[in-house]
Amino acid sequence: MAVQGERRMAMLWLPTSNDFSSLTIRRARPQDARAIAEVYVDSWRETYRGKMPQAYLDSLSVPTFERHWRRTFATRGWAFVAEVDGEVVGISSGGRCRRQSIATGEIYVLYLLARHHGRGFGRALFDACHMELARRGMSGTLIWVLRENPARGFYERLGGKVVCENAIKIGGASLTEVAYHWPD
Repeated sequence: MAVQGERRMAMLWLPTSNDFSSLTIRRARPQDARAIAEVYVDSWRETYRGKMPQAYLDSLSVPTFERHWRRTFATRGWAFVAEVDGEVVGISSGGRCRRQSIATGEIYVLYLLARHHGRGFGRALFDACHMELARRGMSGTLIWVLRENPARGFYERLGGKVVCENAIKIGGASLTEVAYHWPD
């Protein structure tokens, strides 16, 4: 696995699959905005089909999220992408925690296309983001996950502990998000 960025980073963990040599985790660049938006929209549609209103999932727009990511990069936001054979297949991004009483770092986004689940790529994205938060002096990491997300077991296997829940509305549906925490 290659890790690229402003400086070389050591990963905390390497995927156990036999195809990890084709995986690259690198800092996202503004020109990745379209690919990131496609991963975002596709992963939401894959993950939440039947779990939230289909009309909402159908309304997700690649151009809208592409504009969002271009603005993010223009305002010094950061992210990592997972590439397999040159194709962006996952993303992670974070920053200052919105619940400072729990942690100072938060992973805002961690999405991976379903066909790459179970190969260690999500863990590699998590590690890259977690390490970046620590590099920026943020202690403790929080991530919010919809209770309906079947990937919750992933965060539990990584050692995250549920510390709180929050009721939200998405597309007119009442949902619950769960916060996982990793103390440093």
